[in-house]
Amino acid sequence: MMKSARFSPALVLLLACVLFALGGCVSQGAMHLPDRRPGDFTLGVVVYGDEDAPGVEHRPARYIVDADGYLRASVGSGSSPSTYPKITRRLSRAQLDEVWSMIEGLDLGEPIADGAVLMDGYLIEIRSAGTSRAWAADASAADFVGFLAGLAWIRE
Repeated sequence: MMKSARFSPALVLLLACVLFALGGCVSQGAMHLPDRRPGDFTLGVVVYGDEDAPGVEHRPARYIVDADGYLRASVGSGSSPSTYPKITRRLSRAQLDEVWSMIEGLDLGEPIADGAVLMDGYLIEIRSAGTSRAWAADASAADFVGFLAGLAWIRE
């Protein structure tokens, strides 16, 4: 003879809350940027620019800062979202904190949908704690890109 399982209303409510919270981990909503730089964050920036632009912040480029603090940079023709540049340098903790501070200062708005294709502007991708989001940014991100170019020793 089998006994039927009985669940108390409190247990059912607790399980519902846990499942709801877990569902939020994979949602497409805005990523909350913590006040301090997460130790596992990675950053990817793609510049959809013009090769003849007067400033490096407006030229085609791909920048990656990985969780170990390595900065990778590629500027010019061939720089695209699929570009995986060589390591340019390793950033100090203070430099990583400054990168994070500048990210926080960007007006990123809502993330773009997976698979969205940009034709101009800036694509900013952030990954942390198993969550990844991407944003389309306008010319307001130019100073941030100029800062990354400077860290990569890229000049006009």
